[in-house]
Amino acid sequence: MTDNSLKQQSPQDNRAAQLREDLQQKIVDIITHKLESGEMTEERAKSIAKMTLAKLPEGISYNELMKVVPTIDHEFEELHNAVLPIVVDYQQKIESQIQSKVSELMKQRKYADALILAKQAIEFESKLRPDKSKPSHNE
Repeated sequence: MTDNSLKQQSPQDNRAAQLREDLQQKIVDIITHKLESGEMTEERAKSIAKMTLAKLPEGISYNELMKVVPTIDHEFEELHNAVLPIVVDYQQKIESQIQSKVSELMKQRKYADALILAKQAIEFESKLRPDKSKPSHNE
């Protein structure tokens, strides 16, 4: 039965499963390294493991995974190096798609639609990088 269910998954579902497994492995590697070096307590390691299982359940969709991944290091900063490459890659793909679409709309002289899409892209990016969207207190 498992083989049939795997064959029925879309390429995006397969990508989500692989990405989820890769991220979980990176998190395990971070936990293991920090436990062995004494940089992390067993309690914190258990908390990270619990959060990882909760936020990255088996069968999570690609879209849901991409919503969750940027939040993983909010509570556990030591996971930043596991999360950052995924967020950057995803962001670059989305930006490329949006730039192409905005360019196409501009060529079609659909300036209002291009502006709306650009604004939506900015809002989306601020969700991926919430720390960058907040105004600085130093300004």
